[in-house]
Formats: sequence, structure tokens, C-alpha cells
Amino acid sequence: MESKELIKRYIYAVTKNLPENKRQDVGRELQSLIDETLAERSLGVQPTDADTKAVLMELGRPAELAAKYDPHAKDALIGQPHFSVYLRVLKIVLLAVTLGMTIASLLEGVVNFEGNVFELFASVLGNIWQGLLGAFAWVTVIFAILYQKDVKLDFATEDLDDLPAVPEKHQQIKLSDIIASFIFTILFLVLFVVVPQVNLPFSWQNSGLISIFNPEVLIRLRWLFIAASAAAVLNQSVRFLTRRHTLPVFLATLLEVVLQVTLLLTWFGTPNALNPAFVEVMGDYAPFLFAPAIWAPLQWLPAFLSRIPLLLLIIFGGVLLGLLIDLIETSVKTYLAQKA
Repeated sequence: MESKELIKRYIYAVTKNLPENKRQDVGRELQSLIDETLAERSLGVQPTDADTKAVLMELGRPAELAAKYDPHAKDALIGQPHFSVYLRVLKIVLLAVTLGMTIASLLEGVVNFEGNVFELFASVLGNIWQGLLGAFAWVTVIFAILYQKDVKLDFATEDLDDLPAVPEKHQQIKLSDIIASFIFTILFLVLFVVVPQVNLPFSWQNSGLISIFNPEVLIRLRWLFIAASAAAVLNQSVRFLTRRHTLPVFLATLLEVVLQVTLLLTWFGTPNALNPAFVEVMGDYAPFLFAPAIWAPLQWLPAFLSRIPLLLLIIFGGVLLGLLIDLIETSVKTYLAQKA
């Protein structure tokens, strides 16, 4: 490995877990320090790869060097490099729990509302607080165990040739995309597992609130919903830890797609997947949406899919297309990253 590439990887390994507002400054400082040390060592001669490795080994392991630049680094319950990852995970989990518990508590409160707004408000705040305390405790305990047991969250750096490559911009995974997926997964769990009796509330003229999907079917398929959601959480967790397209990211994405498609086929293929009350209300206004798909000029569909109401078939097709695009995009970016 050439000296420039090795130095670039070393600086990336040091700075990648630092706060974003410090990464560039620390990177420039390290680059200057390495250049000066190499110049002193080589005495005006072009430094060799061996000189570069010797200087980097003297600086120490990237995780240890990063701890010197992080004001939070200390020998505590959770030290570096675990502490930086712990903070990022904690922020995402607390945000997701707050959003999920708020929606779940509000839906539950609306369903069981007895006319006292203050009790409803207090119940929502209490549920959110309990959820935040539980999430904080679990995340803290898990990372404390990982740190105390010295479970590695970073690559081994004793051999400098094993330093991770600096990902190109197109290979990186945006944190905003990961957070959005986490939030969507929490919402999905809340609507279809926590409050299946409500799921997606719908009102048309004087019909009152009606759930779009049949709660009995949702309850019967609860474990399949949980499995698909767990695969989604696993996928986003792998993406969060790597922050770039790697083989584990592709495999996690493939697992999520397989379970999501299995869930959709099982769910939508179940008789009365839609709430009969919803079908009764809307059937007079758009009967073609609730007829079997074979009604439309889609006779080329397999017999199994042709029995699904056209509305569910449209939803299935849209979700399936999105999943396939995500899988193909991940496959291509993983291939390019492996090839680079």
C-alpha cells in the first residue's frame, strides 16, 4: 500500500468517530504532524513505505489516538471508542422511542378517551417518560458490557495494512437516511403491532373512525410483523455501524427484503386482510378497488395474486418496486465498493 493511501486511511480511522465539528481540524493537525515527523526521519530523502509505517506505529492505534482528541474520553463506565458510538445510537433510539410512544399513547388515548383531556395528556407524558427511561437504561447497559468486555467496534489496527479504506462519497450511507428508516420502522411497529385495533384510522362522511386493515389478521400475523421489523432494525444498525456499502450491508438488506415480501404476500393474501367495515363503507364509491385483481386486464398474474383485491395489489406492487430498487442500488454500490 502506498504511503499516501496509508496515511489517508490512518487519519480516517482516527477521526471517523470524533464529533463532526472536530474531524477536519484533527485531520489537518494529524496530517501536519505526520508530514513533519516523516521529514525529520527521512532527512530530506523521499520517505519509504517502511518509514511511513514506523511513524504511524509510533503514533499508536487510531482508537487510542482518537481518545486523546475527544473531551469525553476517560476510563469510565463507557470509554472510547464505544462512547462515541454509544452517543449516536442513544440519540437515534431516544428520538425513535419518543416518536413511537407519542403516537401509540395518543392513539390508545383516543380509543379509550373518557372526556378528560388532562388525564389523556398526563398519560401520554407518563408513557413517553417510561419509554425513554427504559431505552436509556438498555442502551447504556449494552454499551457498558461491550466496553467492559473489550468487544471491538473498530477494525484491528496493529497491522496497518488492515486499516479501513476511506469511503468515496457515493459509497457512504447518509445518517439522515438511517434515522428516517428507524423512525419508519418504529411507526410500522406501533401501528400494526402495538395498536392493531386502530392501525390506519379512516373516516368517510359520517362513518366515524374505521381501521383500514382487519385487526384480527394483524394480531394473527403479529410475529411475522415483528420478524420483518427486526430485520429492518438489523439492516439499519449494520448501516449505522459501517456507514458505507459493504457485504454485511448487502446481506442485511437482502434479509429485510425477503422478510418484507414474505410478510406482504402472507398478509395481503389472507382473506379479509382489509377491514370488512372499511370495504362496506368504500365499496359503493370505488367498487373496482375491492374486486379481485383478475377483474382488471391483469390475467397474466399468477392465480394467487389475481385473488388479491386490486387496492392491495397496487400497494404490494409499489412497496415491492421500492424494495427491489433499494436492493439493486445496494448491490451495485457494494459491488463498486468491493471492486475499488
